[in-house]
Amino acid sequence: EKEETEKKEKEKEEKRQKDYLERLNDAKRQFNKMLKQIPEDKKPIAEKLVKEILFMAETLEDLKEQITEHGTVELFKQGKQEFTRESPALKAYNTTVQRYSLLYKQLTDLLPKTAPESKDNALYEFIKGN
Repeated sequence: EKEETEKKEKEKEEKRQKDYLERLNDAKRQFNKMLKQIPEDKKPIAEKLVKEILFMAETLEDLKEQITEHGTVELFKQGKQEFTRESPALKAYNTTVQRYSLLYKQLTDLLPKTAPESKDNALYEFIKGN
């Protein structure tokens, strides 16, 4: 019975790892598509942003796992004091997700601005007053 449980846990972990790698590869493909649209003079900056964003995505996955496993609060003991506090993983997740969003915005801001197609864009036509 113990061996069966260990086998199931191992299979579960392998599946989780496989799913994670698939999501990471999907993200890399999407970022590579985005990088192709960025002007050459801004590409070095964009590539560095992508590396950081991908690292943060990995970190966020790890933190999510910790939060799911251990919860959002923990019992904290210091000397005679004992209280619950926000989990360090949740705190790190919240900080990281904010920085992830900022880097993602910086990356998208490097994309060329496209002028709206007047004939195909109903919102543009409405604003223009036609």
